Amino acid sequence: MLDGAVNLPKQLFGGDSVSVVAPHEVVQPAKGGRDLLRIFKELKQSVSADWGGFKPLVVEEDKEFIEKKEKLQDLETQLTSASQQAELLVKAQHDIGETLGELGLAFVKLTKFESEEAIFNSQRVRAADIKRLATAAVKASRNYRESNALTVKHLDPLHEYLGLMLAVRGAFSDRSSALLTVQTLLSELSAMESRAEKLQVASSKIFGGDKTRIRKLEELNETIKVTEEAKLCAVREYERIKENNRSELERLERERQEDFLNMLKGFVINQVAYAEKIAKVWENVADETSGYRKENNS
Repeated sequence: MLDGAVNLPKQLFGGDSVSVVAPHEVVQPAKGGRDLLRIFKELKQSVSADWGGFKPLVVEEDKEFIEKKEKLQDLETQLTSASQQAELLVKAQHDIGETLGELGLAFVKLTKFESEEAIFNSQRVRAADIKRLATAAVKASRNYRESNALTVKHLDPLHEYLGLMLAVRGAFSDRSSALLTVQTLLSELSAMESRAEKLQVASSKIFGGDKTRIRKLEELNETIKVTEEAKLCAVREYERIKENNRSELERLERERQEDFLNMLKGFVINQVAYAEKIAKVWENVADETSGYRKENNS
């Protein structure tokens, strides 16, 4: 165990001992796995590229993907804002419906009081008019509640797509991890090939060859072979993820346009329909109580 602890720095940052990632393991992300050595190697690769100014041998060159990624990041920001605005709208409509309902109940109580205490016919007429107002307020309240329920339904895609952005970020993270694996293996191959060349040169200078160097060179060549296989697997996995990203992003864009168009249509139709219903309720009560307006005009 102590020997392993001593050799770990050499394995991470270069030395006589070389650790190889098995070809079948490179298709799995390093993060979340148990291969600490691979995690450290890829971390070193990432830090070298981000902070050390080291340019990897392969980088993300898909300009279309980069543009779509930036657009989706902007979309997530817009969805967050739109989702918050939708919640405020729903709350406002809910509050209006509740207020109208309470107003209707208050008018009902007033109607009951006026009817019970009425002595003159004018009081009974006023009680009947108050009842009409109570009925109108309750109807308007009911319409607001129905409209609000449909508003929640129509604007739900905003929340659904906002939640979907988590999956999109996960897909982008998998792609970055796959690319980092390819970059790390390419860097390792480059370093090992350089070491092999130096060992070859050093061994050739000694008559009959240096057995120790020859053995190390053979081991290193075998490691290079295995690492090359791992690199090919990593490249294939990276290309698979790229293709999957491309098809999924196309599907997302197509479905998003259709879903948002249907959402807006449904939302607008619902708002207009219930606005007309509520307006009709108040128009009716205005006609029924038009006598007060005539009295005021006279």
